[in-house]
Amino acid sequence: MSLYNDLNDVNVEVDEYEEIQLTEFEKKKWEKRILAKVKKQKNKQKKKAGAIALIVLTSITISTVTAAHVPYVAGLIEEYIGSHQEKDFTPYKTAIGETAENEYGKWTLNEVLVDSGRLLLSSTFEPNKGVKFDYQTHPTTTVRMNGVQLLPELHGGQTIKNSDSSFTVFNEIEFRDMPVGDQISFHIAYDHLHFDRPVETPWVFDINVPTEQLAINSQTIEIDYSIPLDNGHVVYVDKMITTPVSTILYFEWPEQEYHVGFTLTSESGEEVSWDTRSGNPESSFIRFHPLDDDAESYQLLPYIEMKPNYEIKELTEHIIEIRH
Repeated sequence: MSLYNDLNDVNVEVDEYEEIQLTEFEKKKWEKRILAKVKKQKNKQKKKAGAIALIVLTSITISTVTAAHVPYVAGLIEEYIGSHQEKDFTPYKTAIGETAENEYGKWTLNEVLVDSGRLLLSSTFEPNKGVKFDYQTHPTTTVRMNGVQLLPELHGGQTIKNSDSSFTVFNEIEFRDMPVGDQISFHIAYDHLHFDRPVETPWVFDINVPTEQLAINSQTIEIDYSIPLDNGHVVYVDKMITTPVSTILYFEWPEQEYHVGFTLTSESGEEVSWDTRSGNPESSFIRFHPLDDDAESYQLLPYIEMKPNYEIKELTEHIIEIRH
């Protein structure tokens, strides 16, 4: 049974909780979620969706957005990466529920999800009295995978205040070569309370994460295509990996005079949004939302942003057809 169905039976009396203002980050996240849902409905029922969009967006403009302090259920990873889609990632997650403590407080690792090229962590932090910690504090980790320390290409996340004594912490760590399909051993040390605040005695977790189910539902699309630029340099498009959680495009960008990007569009003309991107000479990537199972083909359109005004030039002669 879906976890969301189980939560339907939970009774929460919201009147007893204090109403607080959302942060600007949270307002943007909710706006993004609403716009994504409206866009999805628009493809199915254009006239009806247009009316819904007008009503919803008008409400956003004229209303003050608030939220109540309600009990947060185990820091679901779906709340972090699933705001743009109605999906349950339970088959691909590993529940942990282990707790470690030190002089700063109690840290509980709730659940873990291995996606292609990234590790997603959900945890709950209960700081001791006097410890400075809020939603703008971003703890970071050191990770060993199968005994080897990893150097992340990108480290992001989010901290959410549940109450004065409890915070949900999400960490997103990008690694290029994640061995999806095998059981992976991770040694995870939360060793910085913030980027510049090291912890002498880290919260440490040693866990094993199966990834067989993700591998079964993943696809690697070899592209192997070179795009010559008008300045004499070449962008090499390596491959695309699709999973039920995301779609990641790998490419090489040896010189960075131009900013290089890609748009991904389905056969029906719907553009796939992206979440994260990273550019360096050896290994660049863009992580898009997951592909639609009903769409058989996509088009990958490269573009460059030219300095000094960052004018966008689409390289339409180098459109790449992607069969899904």
